[in-house]
Amino acid sequence: MRNEIHHEIEALCTLHEKLTQSSECRDFNRRIALLLQKLEDAKCYRLADRAMDLLASCNPKEDLPQCDSAGFQRAKYALERLRTVAKENLEEDKC
Repeated sequence: MRNEIHHEIEALCTLHEKLTQSSECRDFNRRIALLLQKLEDAKCYRLADRAMDLLASCNPKEDLPQCDSAGFQRAKYALERLRTVAKENLEEDKC
C-alpha cells in the first residue's frame, strides 16, 4: 500500500506540471480525492491532512482553461509539501 501511495503522489506531481485544460484539472482533483480516501483507509492521517490541503488549493473552473496563477502556485506548494511528508513518513514506514 505504501509503495502504491508513493507512486500515486509522484504521478500527481507529474500530472500537475502538465495541466492545460479544466477537464485535466477536474481529473487531477478527482485523483487527489481518491488518494485522500486511500490515505485515510491506511490510517496515514498526517498525509491525509496534506492531501486535504491540496484539495482546498485545487479548485477547477468550468469556464477557464486552467486555474489562475495563484491557485496553481498554492496547489503546487501543497503538492510539494505532500511529496515531502510522504517521503519522510513512507521511508520511516509510518504515516
